Amino acid sequence: MSKGGVGKSLLTANVGVALAKKGKKVVLVEGDPNQPLQKVLGLTFSPKDFKLEDAVEKDKEISKAVYHTDFDNLFLIPSGVSLQGYFEIDPIRFARKLCSLETDFMLVDVPFPLGKAAFLSLGVCEYFVPILTEDEFVLCVESTIDTLRLGKYFLKSIPLGFILNRIKTPEKFTKEFVEDLENLLEIPCITRIMEDPEVSKSYGGVGSKKAFLAYSRLSGNEFSRGIDKIVAWLLNKTRDEQKDVIKLLQEIINPSRL
Repeated sequence: MSKGGVGKSLLTANVGVALAKKGKKVVLVEGDPNQPLQKVLGLTFSPKDFKLEDAVEKDKEISKAVYHTDFDNLFLIPSGVSLQGYFEIDPIRFARKLCSLETDFMLVDVPFPLGKAAFLSLGVCEYFVPILTEDEFVLCVESTIDTLRLGKYFLKSIPLGFILNRIKTPEKFTKEFVEDLENLLEIPCITRIMEDPEVSKSYGGVGSKKAFLAYSRLSGNEFSRGIDKIVAWLLNKTRDEQKDVIKLLQEIINPSRL
């Protein structure tokens, strides 16, 4: 959950494969209409393929929209619309479909700007992790504060901590600076990940350059170690009680229906 360009999709895909390699069943939900997860995972879908919006709009089994990836235990639900588009389809049904999934982890890639997309994803998810970068740092902090207020106090989604990603000048992010940031946001810093040109290439590019999973190809480098820290953090977090997602969203979206 963050502003655009901070590496949400790249981190989502790589954390997903790292969790899957731990033996956890992981379902990635494509929330960005630009389909960055598909690109990084090397998957393509035709307009005729069954997607998340088909399951919601036609009220079909969501299992038809869950596709295997090239990695054991890792699955992707593709979508042809942005998360905010599900407000026009049926947000409650959207929530019901995702909540019906049997999986160890469901990771939702949320596009920017946040708006309704953040509202819906925070309403569905038990936890969220803001991502900040050195570029446009002030805007990142402002966006994170807004997301924390919305998620923690309104939609009962727990912030697990934040990630400092794509750091170019590590000397600026001293221990004292990070501690001050932790105090401001009232959540811990999970890890700091430096800017890495090789990781940036994993998005692919024009011509023959293809996207790839940096965690697998660049095993053992600083980026992969950062992903391992995120995974260890996620595996160590549990919630005593699950929130009633459907009731929560119904109360907020259309309380007259209760």
